Parts: sequence; C-alpha cells; structure tokens
Amino acid sequence: MAALSLEDVCRLLGASELPGSKKQLKALCIRIGELRELNGADWIRENQAMLLEQWRCVVELKTMD
Repeated sequence: MAALSLEDVCRLLGASELPGSKKQLKALCIRIGELRELNGADWIRENQAMLLEQWRCVVELKTMD
C-alpha cells in the first residue's frame, strides 16, 4: 500500500489544509491510504468529520512526533 499524496488526502477529507508536522502528515497519508483500501473512498467522505477531529486530537496531544 502506497501512501496517498497530501493533496489526495485533503480532497478526501474535504479540507484545504491539515495541521501537523511533515512526519505527522506523512503518517496521515499512509493511514488514509490504508482506510481507503479497506473501506473505500466513499467511507472516508462519509466519515470526514470524525476523521478530522481524530486527526486534530493527534496533533494537539502530540501523540505522534
């Protein structure tokens, strides 16, 4: 599974930009790629709000550096 581009992740999540360091954003691109492979792009779009909130928590709590 290859990581998605940050542009593709933003498009799937309906966001113009996402918070996080370069390392964090790379991990997000990998994870969203995995979720797309497992659940499909429609599932990601349907769960945008939840995924974005979870991502904001990861960044704010610095659970991934």
